Amino acid sequence: MFFCLPKGGTLSGVGSCGLVITCLYHHGWFSLGGPLEAAGRLAYINGGTNSVLIAPPRLGDPCLHGMYLPPDIRQTLHTHPSYRIGIIVGGSGKVETPQSVNPLQPGDLIVIPANEAHRFYTNADGLTAVMFHPDSDVGFSHHDNPMLRRTLVDGISAVSLPHLHTPLPEC
Repeated sequence: MFFCLPKGGTLSGVGSCGLVITCLYHHGWFSLGGPLEAAGRLAYINGGTNSVLIAPPRLGDPCLHGMYLPPDIRQTLHTHPSYRIGIIVGGSGKVETPQSVNPLQPGDLIVIPANEAHRFYTNADGLTAVMFHPDSDVGFSHHDNPMLRRTLVDGISAVSLPHLHTPLPEC
């Protein structure tokens, strides 16, 4: 299961584990989903796939992804412009950074600092993780969203008519 509780909530469970991330200055949409799919719906790197589990409500907002890595891969060394936090939910392998190589199995947490080079290696059972991204370069904005984009004035999208846009704070 995965969820977003913008007004808070209570969690309970017997014999379960999980990861709770609180964003003090972000107000997401209430979302509840799960279980995770067997594979992602979107391409990733080195044969991996991903699915957006909780989408960013607006451009730049946090999001949650399922990351699905196939068996027996050595991922290309890469970085991310912001930190990543995740939990391994299936399979096994290891994560390599310049400082260390750490084994990974279900229940293990991953914290990758911004701009830190890293790569995943997977065992014969592949690896599935739920990954939190504190920011995104996708999502809607006050100046580009489906309602605005698909509103036509004399055949012209309202996105192209900023004088009609309702002024709202960018926060």
